[in-house]
Amino acid sequence: MPTVDDPTLTGLLPHLTREESGWTATWRALTLHSVFQPVLSITHQRIVGYEGLLRAFDPVGLPVSPEVLFSGTRSAAEARELDRIARCLHVANFMDQGIETGWLFLNTRPQVFETGWPQRAFIDELSAHFGLAQERIVIEVLEQPADDESAVASMLTASQPRDFLIAIDDFGTGFSNFDRVWRFRPDIVKLDRSLVQRAAKQEGDDSLISHLIAMLHQSGALVLAEGVETDEELMILMHADVDFIQGFRLGQPKGSIEAASALVPGVLESMWSQYADYERAHARGPRLGFDGFAEAVLDAAKDYASNGDLTAAAQHVFRVASARRVFVTDERGEQIMPSVTACYVPPPPQRLAPLFTDVKTNWSRRAYFKHALAAPGRVTMMGPHCSLIDGEDCYTAAVALKRGDATYVLCADFIPAGASANGPGCGRR
Repeated sequence: MPTVDDPTLTGLLPHLTREESGWTATWRALTLHSVFQPVLSITHQRIVGYEGLLRAFDPVGLPVSPEVLFSGTRSAAEARELDRIARCLHVANFMDQGIETGWLFLNTRPQVFETGWPQRAFIDELSAHFGLAQERIVIEVLEQPADDESAVASMLTASQPRDFLIAIDDFGTGFSNFDRVWRFRPDIVKLDRSLVQRAAKQEGDDSLISHLIAMLHQSGALVLAEGVETDEELMILMHADVDFIQGFRLGQPKGSIEAASALVPGVLESMWSQYADYERAHARGPRLGFDGFAEAVLDAAKDYASNGDLTAAAQHVFRVASARRVFVTDERGEQIMPSVTACYVPPPPQRLAPLFTDVKTNWSRRAYFKHALAAPGRVTMMGPHCSLIDGEDCYTAAVALKRGDATYVLCADFIPAGASANGPGCGRR
């Protein structure tokens, strides 16, 4: 079949053929098929969408990868036409199977947005012709370089207001990075499979992926991890608070959405019980006893308010094995004297020596300080966050107190896995 002359929906529809197994399309003698893979929401415990993926076969039935297929296009216009044929094909097959709820993820290349916004009109046409509500469409921008990233971002911004969603694919590799998050302002960010693999195989990367997901959440995006293949990967992602998962653990991409989703009920039935076991097995030290720690911090604050002796006050905190140090700030957040450190805490690493002097440091930006001032007499908690002394994740509790006419905030750092035994406070840093 010749190259598409009319890239509108009206021009594309004659290139689709209805067969017993579903809709197909032809491109340069290649036959194109749709397959679908489910997307699961961990929190909602159900399938919330499906990604439409292209499968191409040559005249003798041999598969042609999508990368080879699109790299073989002879011009940007031809690539956009193929891109539209693929999306038209996926919507036709999706609606043909009577899927009444959930998103449909449609891949597209960033280059299609560089020359204006005809894509918006095409999405309108797709939605109207097939009866697929636009709020069920997720346009997934693939990990490929655009000639002009700013132009792509401008076109996405110009599409507002819109009902369909935008997703960034393969975040963490190549061109899909924080720059694209800032420019494109996506609704969903898809973590690349390589990040999932590293988190499962390398010590410490599970913590890194938790921080990464937290940053993406703070940017206003939902986070989808693709390429999930094992229970271990699923557990790590659940612990990291990922929103959605997709991958072979949930099902291989298939033309039949029902067949592609066959494994999901089993995953749903077992994942939360597995996660409870995973949390117990991977707990970092003893489970936090916040009530006991809060009581110790309150006792320390009362002691400091009465006599102003921070070393003596700290002994109340050091009743808790996980406590590391105690310090106090004025009402502006400025630390007015050296911290008192528990004797069982090893010296901080010398590579952080420029940070050791703590007098005159200002902690007013920390959430625990702000919350303590807002609720005097109540212990507030922040964490985990990176300690500027140890370079490790720690928690900090704080309470605002009065001593004379002045307001102070007493703070205590603790790391659940850091202390091996109780002991008196005996050092300063």
